[in-house]
Parts: sequence; structure tokens; C-alpha cells
Amino acid sequence: MFERLKQELERHRQRPFLEAAMAACALMASADDEVSFSERTRMDAVLESLAELRIFDPHVAVNLFNDRLEALQVDRDDGRAAAFEAIRRGATAEGAGELLVRICVAISLADGKFATSERAMLGLICASLNLAPTVVDEAQAALAT
Repeated sequence: MFERLKQELERHRQRPFLEAAMAACALMASADDEVSFSERTRMDAVLESLAELRIFDPHVAVNLFNDRLEALQVDRDDGRAAAFEAIRRGATAEGAGELLVRICVAISLADGKFATSERAMLGLICASLNLAPTVVDEAQAALAT
């Protein structure tokens, strides 16, 4: 019983980060106006590999991602504003912003190319989190090793 309560508490505490991660993934995947299968597959891999996200049902995360994509399609400006707000709310813990940038870089490299539009979106995400643009290069280097 206590283990179950502990899991529920952890899910509650990590929910803003999950929402931030899915918002960032949606922004990155749609940055070049084409959400590829490889980007969706990479998002699944991110969900499986990060302890902060592994505690959630993957279907919940995918639904959040799809909801963000739909919001971007319905009204790009409002969808972006809502996504950036979710990113800022979910990246309050120490190192959360840098982790979100690493997730974004992983999504952007999923299809084998780092498009100019994806790099620009990463710049906007870094700016919204008050992170230096060099964080992108550091994340890219970390993923290359």
C-alpha cells in the first residue's frame, strides 16, 4: 500500500515535467512541418529511458504529445504559447531545463538531420528557459558520445 502511495506522489510531482517534455517534443517534431515516424519512435525511447518519465503510462504521454500537436495545427500561435508555458512550468527543478534541451536534441536528430527550423526552435526553447544557446551544442555533443 505504501509503495503505491509513493508512486502516486512521484507521478504527481513529476507531472509538470512530463507535460513540459511532451510540449517540447511536439514543438521539435513539428518545427519542420513534418512529424516523422522516427521522431515518434525517439519520443517513445525517451519515455522508456528517463526515470522521471518512466513512472507514467506511455499512453498518457503520447496523448499529451498528440494534444500538443493538434493544438499547434488548430492555431499555431496559441498552440506555441501554451507549449512554451508548459515548458516553463515543468522546468523549475535544478537541471530540468538542460534535460528538456537534451530531449529536444534527441528528437531533432531522430530523422538523421538537424534542420534549420529545429535549431531555431531549440533557440526559442532555450530563451524561454533562460538558458544559453551553448546548451544545445553541449546536448548535441553529449548525445554523440
